[in-house]
Amino acid sequence: MKITDVEAIAMVWPAPQKQFWTALRPAGGFSELIVRIHTDQGITGVGEAHGSGAPFPGIYKRDNNGKIHPDGASRIVIDILKPMLIGQDPRNIEKIWDEMFKLNHSVGWTTAGWGRPQIMTAIAGVDIALWDIKGKSASMPVYQLLGGTTNKVPCYVTGGYYQEGKTISDLVKECESYIDMGYSAIKLKIGHVSVEEDFDRIRAVRESLGNQIDLMLDVNEGYDVETAIKAAKKMEPLDIRWLEEPVHWYDCVEGLSRVASSTIIPIASGESASNRWLARDLILRGGIQVMQFDSTRSAGITECLKVASMCSIQNVKLAPHHDPQIHGHIVAALPIGEIVETFPSGDRDPIWEELFSIRPEIVDGKLQLLDKPGWGVELDEDILEKRGTWA
Repeated sequence: MKITDVEAIAMVWPAPQKQFWTALRPAGGFSELIVRIHTDQGITGVGEAHGSGAPFPGIYKRDNNGKIHPDGASRIVIDILKPMLIGQDPRNIEKIWDEMFKLNHSVGWTTAGWGRPQIMTAIAGVDIALWDIKGKSASMPVYQLLGGTTNKVPCYVTGGYYQEGKTISDLVKECESYIDMGYSAIKLKIGHVSVEEDFDRIRAVRESLGNQIDLMLDVNEGYDVETAIKAAKKMEPLDIRWLEEPVHWYDCVEGLSRVASSTIIPIASGESASNRWLARDLILRGGIQVMQFDSTRSAGITECLKVASMCSIQNVKLAPHHDPQIHGHIVAALPIGEIVETFPSGDRDPIWEELFSIRPEIVDGKLQLLDKPGWGVELDEDILEKRGTWA
């Protein structure tokens, strides 16, 4: 089998009309890099990637029809990675990944004004497409290819965003609606208001839902170390499943370790780790108990599996950030796989809502992976035309 062609499509959705705030910033527009890799045997692999390397509304120029001009990761896929890929056997994933990763430490890698985030996002899109091909060529879903035996994956729902005029009563009703959807695990945003105010918010939810529902808290790097320790100790009586990214980005290892050693609440982090070496530091020095490595944000499945191996040695659980249609296969396949993240509506995840004509469904708080080869998803061609620009 040989690779014959590669496509890169930059997808952009506008920001929601009503802002959703995390600790430090509102959610902006949504973007996704789609990579399609074609082969001489008629198999096409689909990869997805997002994050700082993908296009964002307001940053890139638009044409007269309002579409973005492809840049960053999508251009890297076509201008740099495609010539490397044409003619290669797509099943040689480790070899191809190493060749792509070397761009990060090769002479001239920044000559076009691109940086590591764009390269790592491009690698993610390509690598995920290669795994789709590998699954399809073996006539197996990726989770089975990796040794998994179940297609049902536990999910949590992310909510509790700060919005203008939103009261504690509104927050409680929101969380009650998630229970009605069948969820038994909810992640809530904190850090935008004082620790005391957040405690009142979370306590109200806990009192309403009872102790049978898991609650996780996400600070989105909103605290300094001392405030994070204060918040963790304050929240301990509320039976919190994990506290996520509690400290500012610049102290995300040693500072995180101080927080981890000061509380009984497990610490989660890793969605911003772009490679196995940064993930290693979080595991060995950061004190985390839940790894959230996001293979669709950086580096792909091949790197995520290496991170998972380190997690298994250190008794750290794997709960990848975002994109359950991809990460569900990893969680289903690995004993350390814990749970996947989902969002309740198209306002918070238009990609999940619109991008696919065929995708898994969430039933009673579990992701039902499809027993179709590869990732099992099919893209909605109308949405590709509406939201996408080909590089």
